[in-house]
Amino acid sequence: LPDALTGLGAARSQLSQMLALVIGDAGAQASLSPVAAERSLLWLLPAVALYLSALQFSRKQKRIAALVLLLWIFIGAVLGLAQKAGGLDSALYFYSNTNRGSAVGFFANSNHYAISLAASLPLIWAGLTLLFNRRSKVAVNPLLFVLFSGMAVFFILGFMLSGSRAGLALGMFGCLLMLPSVILADEHKGAKHWLFGTMAVGLFFTVQAGLYIISLQFESTPLEDLRLQFFPITAQAASQFAPWGSGPGSFWFVFPQYDGFLTGNVIVNHAHNDYLELWLEMRWLFLMPALIAIAAFLWQGVQIWFRAEGFKAESTLLAQAAWIGLLLLLLHSSVDYPLRTTALSMMAGLLAAFTVREKSISRPVNQE
Repeated sequence: LPDALTGLGAARSQLSQMLALVIGDAGAQASLSPVAAERSLLWLLPAVALYLSALQFSRKQKRIAALVLLLWIFIGAVLGLAQKAGGLDSALYFYSNTNRGSAVGFFANSNHYAISLAASLPLIWAGLTLLFNRRSKVAVNPLLFVLFSGMAVFFILGFMLSGSRAGLALGMFGCLLMLPSVILADEHKGAKHWLFGTMAVGLFFTVQAGLYIISLQFESTPLEDLRLQFFPITAQAASQFAPWGSGPGSFWFVFPQYDGFLTGNVIVNHAHNDYLELWLEMRWLFLMPALIAIAAFLWQGVQIWFRAEGFKAESTLLAQAAWIGLLLLLLHSSVDYPLRTTALSMMAGLLAAFTVREKSISRPVNQE
């Protein structure tokens, strides 16, 4: 930014005056931490690269990519169960700073573990639906049903053992959103279709009831209560850095300057609300593109859910499951920072590519 603009706002004006005593009239930088801003840009590359690559996938390649993703999440779910069984001193925790006593899988944070399960569970429902449809036409290996059903069970167990209320709630919400898609995608005719629909409704609501009962057992932790206090502090800092923000990646530098009550060994590396954190760091430079991106995401959802004609049914079902997974990640970003985790950001890039559907090939009609 030009020097005349870098000093705008209460915080930047004060900082520029202090810096003037040391470096003269150069003023503050556009970002208070230029290195963090550069790293923020580079950090986006893996997810964007995977998204652009997956756009080139054929239908078969998308199926394989979705299965690989589910297998990775499944292995993490099994690892989480083993961590929980091993207790606080389990050697299966990969990070020293982690949620010991909870299932975290390959993550350091139990919330990120839970949302990885929640966002991928719609893909399992889509896979089971496709298997049932294919079984009505050709013989399908029963082990595939066992595999997908086992994944669903382990994912639900993961919700239970993670201790993440947000992850559990979003998992329940994702199941409900996926129910209409599963019923509409069923290709059975007559009584078999209604039987399938009845079984699907019964299964989904049984899962919902079980997860709701489990959620009643969850108690808020001191850290969760503390997170609520991060929001007003972050909002206060954001108002001081109007109109440009403090710069990408600078939250860790700015937040302690406005933190008047946190003591001890609490590490506050994020606001636990990505939208609020980005509002602090970039203000309007974030808000305008974000509104456009969210509007495009919602419009894509309308296309996927209400305009299926001309697209292959399998492609539409996969797109709907992926869109729900992305929605859950975006909702979770209001109470945590899942997309700042490289694994989950790359998962989001893959899901975003899955929302692009494959068109049906229209065959010309022979006229005699």
